[in-house]
Amino acid sequence: MVIRRLAPGLVGLLGLAVALVAAAPVLGADVGGRVIVAPETGPWSAIGRLNVAGFRIRRHCTATLVAPALALTAKHCLDDFLGEGWVAPELVHFLPGYARGEYLGHYQAVGYELVGTEAVLVRLNQPAALRPIPIVDRDSEPGTALFEAGYSRDKGHVLTVDPACRFLGWSSDGYWRHDCEAIGGDSGAPILVDTGAGLAVAAIHVGRRGTVGLAEPLDRARVRRHAAR
Repeated sequence: MVIRRLAPGLVGLLGLAVALVAAAPVLGADVGGRVIVAPETGPWSAIGRLNVAGFRIRRHCTATLVAPALALTAKHCLDDFLGEGWVAPELVHFLPGYARGEYLGHYQAVGYELVGTEAVLVRLNQPAALRPIPIVDRDSEPGTALFEAGYSRDKGHVLTVDPACRFLGWSSDGYWRHDCEAIGGDSGAPILVDTGAGLAVAAIHVGRRGTVGLAEPLDRARVRRHAAR
C-alpha cells in the first residue's frame, strides 16, 4: 500500500545531521528543531503510531517494527485504565507509516513480551510487509549523536524526527539520559544511532526527568530470542 505524499517536493536538508537521517524526504522544520519526514520510505516506514482505545481509555504512543510481527514500544503505553495490568490486546492497534489518517498497514496486538524494565514487544496479528529496523547494542559515550523519531502529542498526526540530539550519560537507575526533543506521544519512540551501515534502534524513549529525557537501552540478544519464537 502506498500513501499520499504529505506535501510536494523536498524542503532543503537542515545540515549534516539531517542528511544522516534523510532516507526519506524532509518535509519541513518543526518547533524545537524537529523535522517532519515522509513516512512511506525507510527507515521511517517501520515506525508507527500505536493507538490504544477502549472504554474510558484513549491514548497514543510510538512503536517500531523490529521483526515482521513484532513492534517495540514502552510498557507504560500498555497499562490498563488503573495502571495495575495490561490493557486488552484487542484494544491496541499499530499503524506503521501513519500520516494524517493514512498508513502503510493496520495491525492488531495479540500479546506482549517484556524485554526490559520498560521495553516491550507487541506481537502482531500478522507479519508486516515492511522492512524492520535492526536492534543494536551500544555502550555510548557522552556526546554520541542520537536521533529520535515519534508521534509527539503536539504533532500527533505526522512523524517528527529530532536529528541532532545527544547521549548525556547514564542515570543512577540505568537509563540513558538524552536531550532529544521528546514529549507526550513519544513514549516508546526509537532512539536511533548511525551504525555506518544505516540507522539502528539502540534504546526507546520512556519519559523525562526534569528537562532531561530518559531512554532504556536494548538487549539485542533478548529481543532476537523473542523474534525467533
